[in-house]
Amino acid sequence: MKHCISWQHPPSHLDLCASAVDVWKVHIDDDQTDEPDLHDLSDSERDRASRFRFAVDRRRFVKSHSALRAILATYIGASPRALVFGQAVHGKPFLVAPRQAQKLRYNLSHSGDLALIAISVGREVGIDLERNRPMEDLSGVVNRFFSTAEREALARVAAKDREQAFLSTWVLKEAYLKASGEGLLRSLDAFDVTIAEDEPRLLEVRDRVGDASRWSLRRLRPRDDFVAALAVAGDGWQLRQWVWAGSSQPR
Repeated sequence: MKHCISWQHPPSHLDLCASAVDVWKVHIDDDQTDEPDLHDLSDSERDRASRFRFAVDRRRFVKSHSALRAILATYIGASPRALVFGQAVHGKPFLVAPRQAQKLRYNLSHSGDLALIAISVGREVGIDLERNRPMEDLSGVVNRFFSTAEREALARVAAKDREQAFLSTWVLKEAYLKASGEGLLRSLDAFDVTIAEDEPRLLEVRDRVGDASRWSLRRLRPRDDFVAALAVAGDGWQLRQWVWAGSSQPR
């Protein structure tokens, strides 16, 4: 079953209930004449921004993290500067303060001039975004990171469609790892996801028995030149897709 949900501009007042998962599309176009505003960022975020080698990467980092703060603040009626973040044991960030923000779960991914932010109440979420691009050593990457079942399924895809199928599979796997909170600590070939476009799901998770039924996966299409995927704990949730318009966030 394919899910076709359009990207909408949010209403003037936006609530998030336990049965909804919101994904925000944020354009972080590089404007070399406009140095991004660091005003809402923490000292640690400013420090991370300063360590980027290239100015374009620094600007995109600042814009995506500023948007993250502004969007999260929208749900709780707080100032973006008031948000305090912590890190779980394996590095997944979470909200520490204000107190009413602790119920929110979120995840951020950015690639090129685009960022996606997933937000829920109480449900762990993970999101991954990749720009469509030629793969210099597709077979090598597949052999290194994909499971045997995934390699065999990908080999059955027509050669002209294989790069697209690979990226669509890659973001599913990354979204699940980000949602689980363990990321690179786990091996990408320790679990299988579907290769086909319809009904994305975990097929088998050999290092986390039972996870195949604990997580829902969804493919997203934020733009024609990108692929993306969302992983959410549990089922029975509704996806809402919003376009971030900068400082004119809903109140």
